[in-house]
Amino acid sequence: SWEEAYAAPGQDAPADWLAEYDEVRPLLAAALPGRGSLLELGCGTSPLAAQLYAEGRYERVVAIDGSKTAIAAQRERRAAQCGHATLCTRGLCYEVCDARSTPFADAVFGGAVDKGLLDAALCSEGFDYEAGLLAGEVARLLSDGGVWVSLSLSPPSVVLPLLSSLPHWASLDTQPHPSAAGVFSYVATRAERRPAARLPA
Repeated sequence: SWEEAYAAPGQDAPADWLAEYDEVRPLLAAALPGRGSLLELGCGTSPLAAQLYAEGRYERVVAIDGSKTAIAAQRERRAAQCGHATLCTRGLCYEVCDARSTPFADAVFGGAVDKGLLDAALCSEGFDYEAGLLAGEVARLLSDGGVWVSLSLSPPSVVLPLLSSLPHWASLDTQPHPSAAGVFSYVATRAERRPAARLPA
């Protein structure tokens, strides 16, 4: 399991999956709205959330992962940087939760990003169901017009039919990542929610 992997000696050190920040920064700067709150899904021990928050474009960055060990390591590093230990320091938060079912309210994030989490869902048993749960939860969390950027090793022939089958997206775009061989970037924009139908008086 991922928990066992991060609990192994030395595995709680900062590490990026698929691409480092300098490689994805142009894509994220162009695709993500530079305002409000941002969610990183499946953060592991990556410094991505801290790097995005340091850019100063977001009032709040929340990074989540299912591994308690990974989140504990992230919080310890953040506490060391800030000089005090709190769960949320200056708008940068690390939380333990399942990305397929989070405790956050609807439409609270303007953007979301993951590096490899969609791949993890697609590699699991019942992959289309698991990936559908993940995509549906991201759509629930995004505000109208919000953007999800997913970096993935999975080809468009697998990912696009899955995302296109869900009614949540106003647009879907994909392209090979220019500086990371074999990596694709998927950019999904949240469609506007339809007003709830009014019952007749």
